[in-house]
Formats: sequence, structure tokens, C-alpha cells
Amino acid sequence: MSLRNEPGEPTNPSGKDKAARIAGQFLLLTAAATAVMVFARISANADQPTLLESLREIATNKAMYSASGIARAISGVTLIIGALFLLRTWIIREGYGTRLVPYLLSASGGFTIVSGAYAVVLAADAPSATSSGSVDASTEIMATARWLTGKIGFAIAGLALLAAAQRQWKAGGAIRRLAAASAVVGILMQLIWIDAATIMHRVSGVAFFVWLIVIGMMLFTGRVERHFSRKRETSP
Repeated sequence: MSLRNEPGEPTNPSGKDKAARIAGQFLLLTAAATAVMVFARISANADQPTLLESLREIATNKAMYSASGIARAISGVTLIIGALFLLRTWIIREGYGTRLVPYLLSASGGFTIVSGAYAVVLAADAPSATSSGSVDASTEIMATARWLTGKIGFAIAGLALLAAAQRQWKAGGAIRRLAAASAVVGILMQLIWIDAATIMHRVSGVAFFVWLIVIGMMLFTGRVERHFSRKRETSP
């Protein structure tokens, strides 16, 4: 079998890949930051029927909403770092996994960072924005941008899961058992664009959180590498 290594980066026959373990760590950090973000957002009670009502709650619970935005931005940063390390693993370099997954996760992280930044700015602007009893155009644009970038980031992460599902199925063994779950979660995450599917948004959010933990732990403990090491040893 022909091994495709980058210049100066020999294949490690033992399958022990530091990049995979670091990628796993950052995916776990992404899950942790996401949990903090959700908790802070719920505590801020920002999801109200109208933007003006939401801004009033944000102004009242400014610290918690700011924390949710900061945690969201951090989750985007850790997702990008995790994706970059995933791209450096021999599993990706040698073609066992597709480069599309880390690229999509990086794009998702970028939109998530922007969404988090908009949330922080929105928290700072909320008191003055609600003092007049109406929402000005700039605040409305900012709120829309936060909403849109958040949804785009989440949907792109779902596409990453769909891309991962194909390779997971081909991998066989324990990895194959993740393929169906990755595909289902990835599809559910696309429902983020349907406002009426509120319950499914929560389900897909929890499912993505669990997916991050499972994949992060498998990478961190070396389980993914051991599987592909055996597969490589038996390949012609």
C-alpha cells in the first residue's frame, strides 16, 4: 500500500498520533464551552417573542448574556484549533478520513466566533437600545447578524457530520457504528433553518454536544488511531 506523507513527516507505524489526541482535547473543550454558552443563554432569558422584549431581558441579564456570547466565541476558537489538528493526523493525511470534515468544522467555528462577538456587542448595546421603547435599525441588523451567523455555523457543523458519516461507514468495526448516528445528527442539524422545529433544534443541539464528547474522547484516548492502524496493517 502506498502511504501519502507530507514532507518531513514520517508515518508512525504504532498509530500513536499526538495531533489526534490534541484534536480530541479541543473537541472536548468545544463541548465544555458550548455547555457554558447554553447555560448562560438560558439564564439570560433572551429568547422572547419580539426583539424588543429580548433586548430588555438582555439588558436586565447583561452579564449572563455576555458570558454566553464569550463562551460561544470560545467554542468557535476551540473548534477551529481542533479541526486544524485533526487535519494534521495521519488518518487524514493518508486518506482514511476526508479533509472535508476539518475544513467544514473550521468554517463552522469561524461563523460561531462571529456570532459570539455579535452577542457580546448586543449585550453592551441593549440598555441604550431599549431606553427609547423601540429598536433602531443598527441594533436590528446586529441581532439579525448574530442569529444568521449562529445558524450558518451550526448548519455547517451538521454538514461536517454528514461528511464524516460516509468515511465512518467505510471504516467498519466500532467506527462504523458511529456512521448512522453522525448522519442522523447531521440531518437534524439542518432543521435549524425551520423556525417551527423548535423542539428538534434542542434535540439536535444536545445530539451535537454528545457527538463532540464521543468523538473527542475517541481521538483523545487513541481509539480512532488504533482502529485505523489495524486497518492499515491489513490493507494490501
